[in-house]
Amino acid sequence: MSEHVYPEEEKKEMALLKIGELASLAGVSSKALRLYESKDIIKPVKVDPETGYRFYSAEQCEIVEALVALQDMGFSLNEIRMLLQEPASKEELQELFTKKRQALQETIWKVQAQIEEIDSLEGSLLGKKPGSSEMADMEDPTAEESSLSKPFLEMSDEERAWYLAKMVRVNPNNVRQILSEAIWL
Repeated sequence: MSEHVYPEEEKKEMALLKIGELASLAGVSSKALRLYESKDIIKPVKVDPETGYRFYSAEQCEIVEALVALQDMGFSLNEIRMLLQEPASKEELQELFTKKRQALQETIWKVQAQIEEIDSLEGSLLGKKPGSSEMADMEDPTAEESSLSKPFLEMSDEERAWYLAKMVRVNPNNVRQILSEAIWL
């Protein structure tokens, strides 16, 4: 004997999205949705006991989109769970936002320092003056050729590596990568 489904229940069933459908609408993978579920951030409104299929409401698409936007801002999944689900106090939220802002500012400073190091290295290796732009070099087709440091170009790989090691501020995170890239230029 089959169960009778009432029209209201049937409408609810039709409005539910399978995990792949929600993933496609929200622009994430099904695997990501399962991860969010394991972290207690989003739960399916229904799980079919026979098949294990997960079903979500259309409204949950907005939650997933908000989650992705928060991730793009650098928030961890634990922080996102706190923002989306846990009733946090005003002070807790303020502290979270302050810490996130400080972390992002530190990242900006680190990237700016790296850009300055690259500019300094470029100036030393290519004989460019500080603040000279690539646009000025592009206007003068001979600028690149005339600005190259002839001794550097004539050095052996070992001499270049030694020269670069002396010029680049040694940073354990980037020294190997920079030297490797410079040697194979």
